[in-house]
Amino acid sequence: MSSFLYTVNAFFIIDNKGNRVIAKYFRNDFENVNKQKAFEKKVFEKTSKANGEIALLENYLIVYRAYSNIIIYMVGDSDQNEIALLYALNTFTDSLETLLDNQINKKTVLDGINYTLLTLDEILDEGIVMESDPSVIVDRVGIKLPESDDLDDSIGKVISSAVNFLK
Repeated sequence: MSSFLYTVNAFFIIDNKGNRVIAKYFRNDFENVNKQKAFEKKVFEKTSKANGEIALLENYLIVYRAYSNIIIYMVGDSDQNEIALLYALNTFTDSLETLLDNQINKKTVLDGINYTLLTLDEILDEGIVMESDPSVIVDRVGIKLPESDDLDDSIGKVISSAVNFLK
């Protein structure tokens, strides 16, 4: 069933051992976690040794990008436009690279889980691609807190001001 809207059925990140890091499914093709993980295992087996960005498995089109110890996947229907799906993946990875200071790996993705999930939510709404401009996404998601030393100084100044006010 072809649609004029570009949609994603599933998004997941798998580490280099085939274990799920993050997963979000937008359709009920896989009703439970066991079926999702079985599908992810098949996808990982097909793509982990391949040297590409696009794969077909069963009735699904899969686009992916490998990093040092994770692989990021977006899955669509087999009749989906692979360029549009790849563009959504590029938008996600470009945005995340900016937010995580060009350090995409399992540790940074999990440490920055809020950035990872917010980035995904800015791009996809119930699987429909809503935004494709990484700079817009980074602006929406990237409201960073000051560095911890600056934060400690700021807290110290606030406490000091409060103490002086109460005197």
